[in-house]
Amino acid sequence: MNKFVIEFTRRASAQLRSIFSYIANDSANAALSMVDMLERRAHKLEKHPLIGTELPQNEYPFLQPGYRKLVANPFILYYRVINNTVYIAHIIQARRSQAKALAEEE
Repeated sequence: MNKFVIEFTRRASAQLRSIFSYIANDSANAALSMVDMLERRAHKLEKHPLIGTELPQNEYPFLQPGYRKLVANPFILYYRVINNTVYIAHIIQARRSQAKALAEEE
């Protein structure tokens, strides 16, 4: 079985750092655990890049077709598969309005 390469975009990397910083204000260990969980969840896509739900274009017209989402509670990872690379594009807190948050990021 082919392995896909996981690549965090600059935006997703910045979001990951922001998540770490926010949680680290209370607990560095909790922040490390959260980032580790998010990275492990993303790396599941190496073997199974299509496990995430494809976003309906009519609900997310501001995104290019082919975006998928993968729940990593309490966050949602948004990504696209291009050739043999999975690009993690966004990491958004699940309680936020997802369409609004994605539109603000684009």
